[in-house]
Amino acid sequence: MKNFLTNLVSLDKHRLLNLIHKIIDHRMFKPIAISIVTSFILLNGVMILRSYKADFAESELQKKATTPIKITITDGGKSINFNEIQVAEYRIKSGDTMSKLLIRIGADESEAFAILDAMKKVFNPQNITVGNSVVVKYRLKIDTEPKESQRKQVIINEVKVSPSVDLEITVSRDAKGLYRAREIKQALKRSVVRYSGVIKDGLYVDGVNAGISPTSMMNMIGLYAYELDFQRDLHDGDKFEMLVESFYTENGRKVKDGNVLFSSLATKGRKIEIYGHMVDSHLEYFDGFGNSVRKSLLKTPINGARISSAFGFRKHPILGYSRLHKGIDFAAPMGTPIFAAGSGTIIFMGPHGGYGNFVGIKHNNDYQTQYGHISKFNKKFRLGSKVKQGDVIAFVGSTGRSTGPHLHYEILHKGKAINPASVKAVSGIRLSGKQLLGFNATKAEIDGYRKKIPNEIMRAH
Repeated sequence: MKNFLTNLVSLDKHRLLNLIHKIIDHRMFKPIAISIVTSFILLNGVMILRSYKADFAESELQKKATTPIKITITDGGKSINFNEIQVAEYRIKSGDTMSKLLIRIGADESEAFAILDAMKKVFNPQNITVGNSVVVKYRLKIDTEPKESQRKQVIINEVKVSPSVDLEITVSRDAKGLYRAREIKQALKRSVVRYSGVIKDGLYVDGVNAGISPTSMMNMIGLYAYELDFQRDLHDGDKFEMLVESFYTENGRKVKDGNVLFSSLATKGRKIEIYGHMVDSHLEYFDGFGNSVRKSLLKTPINGARISSAFGFRKHPILGYSRLHKGIDFAAPMGTPIFAAGSGTIIFMGPHGGYGNFVGIKHNNDYQTQYGHISKFNKKFRLGSKVKQGDVIAFVGSTGRSTGPHLHYEILHKGKAINPASVKAVSGIRLSGKQLLGFNATKAEIDGYRKKIPNEIMRAH
């Protein structure tokens, strides 16, 4: 028996397994076979388990080296399924670059450089922005010898980047291992869509709930910032209407909204209509008489805020005594963008006593605007920078003497603080002659759309 077991151990494992199966299957030797196998396992079980464990690990490693896998990168990290095609799907976040992404997936630096060098011939990788989609297809190669230094190598086959809804950049590896890039543009169909509704929960909320894109709603609100105090002038039951360009794929899927062509707000006191019209290759907005709706100063240099303190004498919430409140306070969440109320030059940017972080803009010899309690400044601008009306100059905070996040907004006229709500700024462009005739033709076309196009809100619901 001892010699038999010694010979049994020395057998090749595959021959050993075949011999065991034959012994067990033989009726005459079944009792003997059971006792032999039992003794064999007791004496050599540990050695067999270790051997088979090593074989299993090597087999799994080989399987990973030859079986396509799928790697999906999410916000929380990576999840790996070793049984599907090798694909990495990613959405660019703040601080990401294409080279960092490719190296994180497993490409070496030389390969990442070759991919980006090919991409530059059709598209600048630096123009890839937060939110853009990136899809990477690749092969996984694992060296199994020697086992002490097993190495995994990622070979990129294809990289697809979608900088916009109608553009895709593809970089592919050819048979020689070289990368080639191509640009694929998707044809989009333009359509004009009409929306109208009644304000119940706020202009922005009701518009977005109705199907209007947030971007279009923000554009609309920006147009009315010259004329309306959204806190006081809008009420439940007021009506709105919009004509918006929308773009669709060939299969009818809406991918984006374009320009706002027309907007109307009917409040209890008045009706304000705004028409879009091209002037010198730029889209400008006018009232029904051809006067530009863009004014020299915005009444409200912030969106979605409520007035928490008006202009005039009041008891200061921190100092405890009455004093002139030289501006208007707009309560808004921390980090809400603050817009330049008009075009001009930044003459102050930094800490300024009780105002906290502060920006001052000179618009002309008569007017200056000031913005207080800022959390942070837009790094794009500094002291002496030129700004355009509507540029984001800073963000709401609670610095200085402040009881909570808000914007303190002041308008100075010839050095003296005046009530921002009382300012009646002068209109910009006033069309006349041939330009006015062209505008009237545009207005007639838009009014025709309004009559013919059904309300998209009804279809959305």
